[in-house]
Amino acid sequence: MTSSLIDKLEQAIRGSGEEWLIDSFAPPSEAMNRIRKAISELDSLAKQRLGKNSPDLSENAIVEEYTRNPTKIRAFFQALGSTHNPEMLLMVFRIIRGMEIDNVQISYEKKKAFNMQVELLSPYGEPSESYNSQNINDFALLRHFGILTIDEKPVLDGFYSLRLGKSS
Repeated sequence: MTSSLIDKLEQAIRGSGEEWLIDSFAPPSEAMNRIRKAISELDSLAKQRLGKNSPDLSENAIVEEYTRNPTKIRAFFQALGSTHNPEMLLMVFRIIRGMEIDNVQISYEKKKAFNMQVELLSPYGEPSESYNSQNINDFALLRHFGILTIDEKPVLDGFYSLRLGKSS
């Protein structure tokens, strides 16, 4: 990996206003290593799960996507602050890229168990996809879902960045 790519990833994170992902870590260089590792695991899982239909989720592709869609990638960077679980990060990217949230199931038993399952539908005719987590920290990702009603019926739609930290 070239230092210019590392610099571009860090620039994208800082440019998105999510510098806390780096600066809150001691030392900041270790934060970038963890972020790069999470992105690499995400890209590997995408290739494994989606095969030939897998989007490119490499560092370079994420940096390039940031130049085209900074708001969407800002939401992804915020997700990286909540989890490094590649399955949940893949779910985030699939929603960002247009998959629809069809079903969310959560079970929780105090001090015993947590399970979250999110089913996604494709508007493009692809098979539905299921994403699972037993890590209660992944529950924080749900705050990024758009919440609305259509014809007085509940809808979870999209994955959005939050206004975190300093107000602009």
